Amino acid sequence: MTNSLAKQLSDLRVRAGDPSIREIERLLKGQGRNRSMARSTIQEKLSGKSPARLHQVLALVAAIAEFGRQNGTPLAPQEIDENTWRAKFIATTGKPGKATGSSGITLSARAAGISTTWDAAPLRNAGMTDLLDLISRSEGAPLATWLPHVASEMNRAEMSCESLMQWAAKENPREIIPCISALEEIFPLPEEDPKDPWSGWSPSNEATTGRLLRFTARTQPLRNAPIVVVGLRRANLGQYVQQFLTNIACWHLAPNVRDGVKQLQAAELTKDAENMLIYVGSRRQETRIIEVVTHFDEQDEHKERNAILRGMAKDAERFMIAIKEIEENEEMLDVLMSAIPWPSRKEYSEILSGAGYKALADRIEPPGYSDEPPF
Repeated sequence: MTNSLAKQLSDLRVRAGDPSIREIERLLKGQGRNRSMARSTIQEKLSGKSPARLHQVLALVAAIAEFGRQNGTPLAPQEIDENTWRAKFIATTGKPGKATGSSGITLSARAAGISTTWDAAPLRNAGMTDLLDLISRSEGAPLATWLPHVASEMNRAEMSCESLMQWAAKENPREIIPCISALEEIFPLPEEDPKDPWSGWSPSNEATTGRLLRFTARTQPLRNAPIVVVGLRRANLGQYVQQFLTNIACWHLAPNVRDGVKQLQAAELTKDAENMLIYVGSRRQETRIIEVVTHFDEQDEHKERNAILRGMAKDAERFMIAIKEIEENEEMLDVLMSAIPWPSRKEYSEILSGAGYKALADRIEPPGYSDEPPF
């Protein structure tokens, strides 16, 4: 946020009764979790020390307005009008708008070196001209300064953000990471509850942050995979690395998966490369796993091949698919059998016996077998 916009916010704060940073923090929390900010963040935005995104500006205006109302010093409606502050934001961060045609808005996809067009007809048809104007005037500005606000408004209107996220995923990954960070501020992942498998999932987060991650994994050249992984971690968004790598593992053809693995290994992200291979085995569509195993085997890259097999051993159904495909390859069979989770050995033995693989079942539960692990 430029100093001029910060000064306007500071002046608004004074006119509302000069609430403390602590008081603004409390009022922001009252707006909901997706608008809360740390005191240090509030101080930085009001002082102009660091740039704010549009959703942060609007949240601060709303909090200051609420303080004025509670304090007996209410602000005039025109002083706290969202459209007015959106225009102020555009004036200080964007540039004069230009005609965008009947339905399209052009985005420079710097990562690919070409221009792509997002069909903005849904916004036009819904009468959301304020968002169309924001997008047009924000051309050339970082995605993180405006796209999260557009996504927030579309989500609030229960509109799909899918095409918007597909569009954004074609940008330079160094633009995408701050955008994911800004989306996370608006649509944070809820805290996980070990007793509730759905506790760490949010439909709004999945519709925005999750989709941007998914399309980034699908459309970005895999040479950029290390940039995204490292960028997420340096932005304190490491919780999304697994989701990003899983999307690569599940979507791409075998040669591309191998390319992604090589890129991660070249960046000394060897554990991430291994994890991505495990995700191929444990999360990729069951009928499309062996083609990747075969590809790595043909390249004599057995360490990578074995990581996929270990992933397949995590699930009984995937395990049996592997058994049927590799039963003639003793080396791969040994890897798969040794990767069976210890608590599941009895279950896997029964499944093997039922499928006619008695000899393999006996390898898991030989005479004198005990349920206790050998340590």
